[in-house]
Amino acid sequence: MTIDEILINAGPGETRIAFLSGGRLLDLDISRPGQATAVGDIHLGRVEKTLPGIAAAFVDVGLDRSGFLGLAEARPPGTRVEGDERAAQRITDYVSEGDFVIVQIDRPSVADKGPKLTTHVSFTGHSLVYLPEETGLRLSRRIEDVEERARLTRLLGDVAGEEGGGFILRTAAVGASAETLARELAELRRAWEEVLDARREARRPGRLRTVIDPVLGALRDAGGSALRRVLVDDAETLSRLRAYCEAVAPPLADRLQAYREPAPVFEAFAIEEQIEGALRPRVDLPSGGGNLLIQETPMLVVIDVNSAGRSEGGPEETALRTDLEAADEIARQMRLRELAGAIVIDFVPLRRSVHRAQLVERLRAAVATDRVAVNVFGHTRLGLVEMTRPRLRASLAERLTEPCATCDGVGRVPSAYTTAMAALRAARHQGRGLRGAGDGEIAAAPPVVEILETEAAGAKAEAESRLGRRLRLRPDPTLAPDRFAVTFDGGEGSG
Repeated sequence: MTIDEILINAGPGETRIAFLSGGRLLDLDISRPGQATAVGDIHLGRVEKTLPGIAAAFVDVGLDRSGFLGLAEARPPGTRVEGDERAAQRITDYVSEGDFVIVQIDRPSVADKGPKLTTHVSFTGHSLVYLPEETGLRLSRRIEDVEERARLTRLLGDVAGEEGGGFILRTAAVGASAETLARELAELRRAWEEVLDARREARRPGRLRTVIDPVLGALRDAGGSALRRVLVDDAETLSRLRAYCEAVAPPLADRLQAYREPAPVFEAFAIEEQIEGALRPRVDLPSGGGNLLIQETPMLVVIDVNSAGRSEGGPEETALRTDLEAADEIARQMRLRELAGAIVIDFVPLRRSVHRAQLVERLRAAVATDRVAVNVFGHTRLGLVEMTRPRLRASLAERLTEPCATCDGVGRVPSAYTTAMAALRAARHQGRGLRGAGDGEIAAAPPVVEILETEAAGAKAEAESRLGRRLRLRPDPTLAPDRFAVTFDGGEGSG
């Protein structure tokens, strides 16, 4: 599945980016002030404690939790391990308590665990990745054309000069000119120099550089040849994207379009409906001939495939058709829901070994386009299929919902912040269509109102500025945690 369309809904307090493939939601990025993912951020850290027993160290990076630095990530790139293997495995060979080190966040904080760190710093651009402390050149395996691989290798060799550093040419580099690569490399090298300058001035652990703006990062990572258009419903965001394209990827500028229709962009393209579906445990297969049941736990995801009475030929043929379709949908759901860790799938049983092998190959092909490396291990003796997928951020359910207090945490409901953002979007949409209306009012459950008065007060003020009207807040204990009502002097609406 390749991304062919990006929809950007930028509003006060929240920017949502939908990545589509053939009209279906493939991925969703959500950016909120103060809640942006820290993956990729570069920090100055101070080693708090070394743990020789597990060959790791805890590092203070200026966040709420200390980071975890493993031995492999502490070793300088290219270090050769010689002599006694046990001696070579000591974390203290590379860092000591009290040392200051430049680290990059590799994995986010999860539950009560701090972020995973690495000293192997990298800078990702549109066409290439710059590794300032490494050497050599690698090319994306998805660049298959032999002549193009040779051309890009030659071009980058000319552009890189003798300044050093390692490089990875991304799939987006296909067709790139020497000028494009040189311009991008200069920007990435400048970013590394800025990190070094910030390090010289820093006196305590803290962030030295933040990752790219999520909106620009979406275009950087998904702006391949298959991308047809990027629809943006906010003029300021569109302007930032145009400036980025002009500087880094001029061909992408023609694919940027302003969305000006009256219906909200996520509603017009049925994205809201697809988001709601991605929060439910049951997923119907596109053909209607089966379904998936997905259950998440902190460390394990279980997926059950059901044929739902499907009958196409004999039992083996029916099972194979259902399983092959399910493999494609599982790959999409893993990416959309950000499922991670160990993943166990109970497919409809297949009797023939050739069919089981065909299913595993189909699953591997389906996950090959994922932005992270997914490992498919095949069938166990119990007939289950095992996989692992790295965690780059919290799951979609963790980002958009919270445990339900009524059912003692068995289920989940939209979080107070998510409901608050939905209320502001509804107020902006409804208020634009009411001429001569007076101030508005948002009635919601007390926790939602509290969010609008505190954490999202800035977003509320921006919404009022755009509407040119004041939005009063009214706590209503009778409303469910995920419901709200918006009224104006001239109309009303609810969610």
